[in-house]
Amino acid sequence: MFKSELRLLNAYLYSDFIAVTTTIQYKTGQPAYCRYFDCNQVEIPNSTWQSSFFPLNTVYCVRRAGVKFVSISLQIDENFEKPPIPLIYRAFEEPIHEIGMCVGPFYGPEKRWLTLIEFVEHMRIYEVSMFYFTIFDLDGYSRLALDEYENQGIAETTVIQTEYEQLDWMFHLMQLHDCFHRSRSHSKWVINADIDERFVMLHPDLTLSGLLSSQPENVGELNFQAQRIQKSQKSPEKFVNLLEAIANLEALKFRKTAKTKIWESSKSIYRPEKVAVQTYHHSHLQYPEIIVKNVPRDVAYFRHYRVTSVSNSIGNGWIYGDNFTDTGLESELEKLLVHRVANMVEHVYG
Repeated sequence: MFKSELRLLNAYLYSDFIAVTTTIQYKTGQPAYCRYFDCNQVEIPNSTWQSSFFPLNTVYCVRRAGVKFVSISLQIDENFEKPPIPLIYRAFEEPIHEIGMCVGPFYGPEKRWLTLIEFVEHMRIYEVSMFYFTIFDLDGYSRLALDEYENQGIAETTVIQTEYEQLDWMFHLMQLHDCFHRSRSHSKWVINADIDERFVMLHPDLTLSGLLSSQPENVGELNFQAQRIQKSQKSPEKFVNLLEAIANLEALKFRKTAKTKIWESSKSIYRPEKVAVQTYHHSHLQYPEIIVKNVPRDVAYFRHYRVTSVSNSIGNGWIYGDNFTDTGLESELEKLLVHRVANMVEHVYG
């Protein structure tokens, strides 16, 4: 990744700066040069501005009048070859969405159509109104569901092209940094999770939006414990009938739950404008006077359906001894989830 080809992903226009995300991951401080273009993609004379990579694959640029497209070069006198990309408007006075979700990247051969629908419908129950997806590789059958969510206006997708034939979890960094900027100013609070991780509220008199709105302005992030559930089989390859699809929902089919290690693999919900650097499970750096809070396990947590039927680059170290229990969703939540998934599956694949 650190020697990959420089490709531009997205350029986000905020009220006071521009952030350009790329596929190359350099050390912080590596020089980079912002290049500015008008609406005809003609470079604006004498406008080049020196910046640097921070962190890894992101370059911050100053705003300039009349700019509609931008690009990045590694040398100030470099013959320009990288096509410029359009600015994505993110200079909103107030966020469009109260709760958005940065979803871990799609890669690998597994068919994800049913997991994708179950994940989205589960999180929509908790008032998530925008999903930011990233695709390295996704089969066409699963893409039907994702396209439908985009058509409904509740999803945005970034497709990343790289020269690598085999991808693993380390490529999450590209997705994390791009989604961090895509969601900034667009969603007030952002959940950072993969499609095999589902948020669950346990407090009977509290909603997720209520929990978030009750936080003081100096809170930039909430951390939640994750509980791992064994997923011993892959999801079905294609839709056969509605009964089979419902029977294969992860929330219904998998209940074997590992003993929780306190704050191992915790997940976060954060406010992008209050956080400077985001990592896999939580923020790495916050702005001055911003604090991070841990939410008690009896208020809310994440259920992580961890695949154990195949080996992967992380390994199968999900098992903590032999202390297991059977856990599931609360019955009313389960019924609502089944109803929503059934409607969407029937709509897309029925």
